Amino acid sequence: MPPSLAKSDSAQTLNASAFNQLRSDIIACRLMPNERLRVEALRERYEMGNSPIREALMRLEAEGLVELEQNKGFKVSEVSQEKLLDLMQSRIEIETIALRWALEKGGVEWEADLLSAFHRLSRQAKVDPLNPRAISAAWSKEHADFHAALVSACGSSTMMSIRSRLFEQAERYVALSIMSTGPLRDDVTEHKQLMRAALNREIDKTIELNRIHITRTLDKVSGSLAAGKSQTDLRIVNGKTLK
Repeated sequence: MPPSLAKSDSAQTLNASAFNQLRSDIIACRLMPNERLRVEALRERYEMGNSPIREALMRLEAEGLVELEQNKGFKVSEVSQEKLLDLMQSRIEIETIALRWALEKGGVEWEADLLSAFHRLSRQAKVDPLNPRAISAAWSKEHADFHAALVSACGSSTMMSIRSRLFEQAERYVALSIMSTGPLRDDVTEHKQLMRAALNREIDKTIELNRIHITRTLDKVSGSLAAGKSQTDLRIVNGKTLK
């Protein structure tokens, strides 16, 4: 391989690594909402140079996970009650369409993939065993894979892209809810019910179970924040829920 191509491949690998690590830390709230993202500190954190860090920040700004403030630099995007409600309502609407299409089109391979995704998810503990106030990275991965598997047969790359973006934004709120001291949900049962309804091609039931699943996330986050247990500046408007 020519030296120039080898150098280019190496740079792309570093860029991808910086992006993936930074993105993962933001979604899991290891980097908290509104936290300043100084390049010098990120260089030490990820042991990388300026270039891959800056490119990662620009890409994450485009995804809405990072904000660039004039004369202040980058910070993790804020969270708010308004954004939470808008996000969850949008996710419900998009996933309703994607689920309907997937259940109408999905074949045997889709069924097998969904079963496999649920099996892997059910074997993971949601909470990090080394930090009971943090979400498990392994659970987060399998959780994302399960929800992607549910709609993977929808047949629209555009729909899948929009759904994925909304899901990742919602995962930040899931991570925030784990930081509260409230009781954990029975996630295994919720996901099993979703899987069974989908495999039985019960479209309306699957859509309703998914709506309830998402709304429970909203309720838990709102409840923990209202009780003053959040580490963010999110404020709750009492009684305001998803329609």
